[in-house]
Amino acid sequence: MKDPKAFLEKDFAYHADMLDALLAEGSEIIYSEDDGVMVKMGKWGPYAISAKTEEAMEKMAKLIEEKRYMAVVRPFKFLPKLFEIKGKPVEIMPCYQAAYPSDERKEEKEIPEITIKPLTMEQLRFVCDHYDDDEDYIKSRIEYGMLGAFDENGNCAGFIGFHGEGSMGLLTVLPEYRRKGIGIALEAKNLNRRLSEGRIPFGHVVVGNEKSTGLQNKIGMEFSEKIVTWIFSDF
Repeated sequence: MKDPKAFLEKDFAYHADMLDALLAEGSEIIYSEDDGVMVKMGKWGPYAISAKTEEAMEKMAKLIEEKRYMAVVRPFKFLPKLFEIKGKPVEIMPCYQAAYPSDERKEEKEIPEITIKPLTMEQLRFVCDHYDDDEDYIKSRIEYGMLGAFDENGNCAGFIGFHGEGSMGLLTVLPEYRRKGIGIALEAKNLNRRLSEGRIPFGHVVVGNEKSTGLQNKIGMEFSEKIVTWIFSDF
């Protein structure tokens, strides 16, 4: 098995999730050769796959032992081979990957009457009500460390966190608090946390989400030119 960095570093933004996984506790390199790399990302365990050839995609697909799985796969054109081996998933989500190409911390601008601080389990129900996901999953994200923006009355105006595989996400700002710079402020603080951990800040933007694309550009993220695709099998 070869060092995966030589393959992955040829396109930083396209492979930022996989490069970050190499730095994360619990990650496992499943396959690493000249024709592709496959990593199991952290303790949470979705697969990240990058194949240079259709034959490489076939080899790596056969290494997914679970019947039910999640994966971030590239390139898009080899997905039919993965589906041929593993069956068609219940959902696919094409995204552009955004990655921060520097180790220089972002300026954290203060917003009048807004305080950013860690969320606690007191905000669990609030986050679930404003972000469409499983309660147990949101609980795990708060435990890992989510940030909330609070107004002068203690009301939560928005929040951000990290998904289980390491991507920055869950960013939500309530409508009445938008256009105040809260989203940028939350993302800057989240990004700086990742840098302080010696990790690579990255995130996924669903194809067509222009609003999120604009925010990532403002914060200085670099976008992959090619699509990465989330695969969700039958859970």
